[in-house]
Amino acid sequence: MKKILFALAAAVLTAAMPLPVYAEEPPAAETRPEEMFAYELNVAGKAQITNFIPSETYTGELVIPSQLDGHDVGYIDNAAFMNAKGITSITIPATVSDMGNSVFFGCESLEKFQVEAGNPYFSVADDGVLFGDSQQFLIAYPAAKAGESYTIPATVDEIAPGCFGFAQNLKHITIPEKVQYIDDWAFAYSKLETVNISSMQIDDYAFAYCENLHEVILNHGLESIYNAAFSVCPALTEIHLPDTLTYVGQAAFSGTGMTSITIPANVNEIDYCAFGYDRDLKIISSFVIYGESGSEAEYYATASDPDNDYENHFTFLATDATEAPETEPETEASSEPETIIVTETNEAGEVFAEMVTVPQTQDTTESGMTGKIGAELKDNRFLQILLATVGGIAVVLALTLIVLVSRKPKKSNQQDDDAS
Repeated sequence: MKKILFALAAAVLTAAMPLPVYAEEPPAAETRPEEMFAYELNVAGKAQITNFIPSETYTGELVIPSQLDGHDVGYIDNAAFMNAKGITSITIPATVSDMGNSVFFGCESLEKFQVEAGNPYFSVADDGVLFGDSQQFLIAYPAAKAGESYTIPATVDEIAPGCFGFAQNLKHITIPEKVQYIDDWAFAYSKLETVNISSMQIDDYAFAYCENLHEVILNHGLESIYNAAFSVCPALTEIHLPDTLTYVGQAAFSGTGMTSITIPANVNEIDYCAFGYDRDLKIISSFVIYGESGSEAEYYATASDPDNDYENHFTFLATDATEAPETEPETEASSEPETIIVTETNEAGEVFAEMVTVPQTQDTTESGMTGKIGAELKDNRFLQILLATVGGIAVVLALTLIVLVSRKPKKSNQQDDDAS
């Protein structure tokens, strides 16, 4: 009974005791878009995103808001999302009508773009590549997009600045002939290995720091290669410049693996350090320049600018130089005279021989004996000695014959009368 009472008392006391109160943690405050995107208002009163504030720490998918503080987001500024390395996907709102250059340059984890329905200015192909102007303008290729090869659609006529920058998997690219301009930094820092270009112009740093790039085909029609376009591409050991090329910019091929270059005669301007310099712009003295005599190529080989401490001293080899054929003068006195034998007979029938020295001449038409044996005799020392020996023997025999004839006794007149 006491146990029961004790149990009841304990139950009553327990019920009477106040229960502890645990305060619930308030839900984490949702980050306002205005805290993530720096912006300013443009002349049309629309928000213009200038910077993605948490670019260094943000990871995962990102949806760009359509409004900031009640203002429609209409424009994304140059490099606004540059080096946001953790973003994997970006959605462009329907309100955005334009954006600047290299907006997503350096977003190394980006796998795809998406565009909200109703945006008439931008579109995304099935593979997540971002286009503008009805796919005439290629804006951005996701840097982490899968696949080693990519063919730019035939509708594209311009590649935006930085659009293939830092492409992690891309090795081979096909660029249609319609693309006439490859803009600044278009393929910079990518893993690209081969490219075939039919464009008219390649802008600054277009293929810079593509350290795996080893095959570049530049087709007829290319006119300009601008500053540092192929700088720091160490795997690039050779390249053929088309004869339509007229301009090569500063440091255009510095830091490549090339040891020589043939420069077409149409090139009329080559800027500082374009060829023959390493990635630190130090001269490679063993570099060889090939080109036509008197061309810009020859000038570049020894170009200098004391004010900027710039001086080239490359070996220049003329591609138009030919070895002059050996020619002989029409008639040239030989250094050694020729001796001949002249015979005469007087009225009494006596024969006299006389050795006469006359100058030796050469027949440049190579007629007669010269034409037949001149080529063999000219450089054959043995034949020369042989012919000289035979000639000497002939002279001796001729002299001997003359002496014998001159000593033959004459018939007297009496003998002649008796014979008659």
